Amino acid sequence: MVAILTIVLGVIFVLLVLSLLATTIMELLAALLKLRGKNLKKALGNLLGEYYEKNPESEDTLLNKFLNNPMFKQLSYQYSHKSTNPPSYVNPSSFRMILMDIIMNDAKVSDLCKIEEIEAKIEALDNEEIRAVLRQLLRESDGKVEVFRAKIEEWFNAVMDRASGWYKRKTQLILIWLGLAIAVLFNADTISIFDRLQKDPDTAEKIAQMAEDYVATHENDSTLVKTNMEYEEALDEVKKIKDTQLNYMRSRLGMGWDEVNTATFTNYDWIVKILGWIITALAISKGAPFWFDILKKIVSVRSSGNKP
Repeated sequence: MVAILTIVLGVIFVLLVLSLLATTIMELLAALLKLRGKNLKKALGNLLGEYYEKNPESEDTLLNKFLNNPMFKQLSYQYSHKSTNPPSYVNPSSFRMILMDIIMNDAKVSDLCKIEEIEAKIEALDNEEIRAVLRQLLRESDGKVEVFRAKIEEWFNAVMDRASGWYKRKTQLILIWLGLAIAVLFNADTISIFDRLQKDPDTAEKIAQMAEDYVATHENDSTLVKTNMEYEEALDEVKKIKDTQLNYMRSRLGMGWDEVNTATFTNYDWIVKILGWIITALAISKGAPFWFDILKKIVSVRSSGNKP
């Protein structure tokens, strides 16, 4: 029983490390391609009715007014004032302040206490879809400005929750392809890894010990995977995973292509190999937190079994 747990622990730890690698590469790509900023811009387009405008490129659209607002531009600044990349996140209060500034259109702040003034400004907006939404929020606020402000933030949160869902589905698909690329590049075939650990108890024990040490080190971490990293930080994390864990596993588990002679492969060998890669890719797409939770449970069971 202990031997089986050791092998399973080793396989899961390998999948955890590969998942960490894939997730960190995903963060690197997200930083490089500004995926979160683009997702935010798309969500703002849905919020502010870009897709209902006759001419979305016009400077008069609500979306363009929002993007050109001084507060939003300041949030977009990263390394210099020349940056035009959208931020990866806008908090609800910032959204509400920018939108109210656009709606009021240079009206004095003191006028914000008059619900009739806000209603008149809303009716002056060109976008019928947004007017309808804001009218509904006004009705639900019972004529109270503070409640109306809170309703705007609730509206923003509801749409951003959906936008977060879009982003997760998009990254999940990318993770599957990343997982397959990693599986092929490192020849990380789950079936072969299990077979190797089964035939090499010494390696299985050493990797199991690495897994236990990893759990002990990271058990109290609030977040196993760093998110919203800058490009350089994500690149450093990729190198760290590769140098501290992956290189050792590659040498002990025969991962990679140095020891593989594909000329001797039969059709059956290729079928098994491809199946192993697919299993690895699907496992990687589950994410590092998923495998870390399973790893903790198995370490706990194995530790209990080792006690006299």
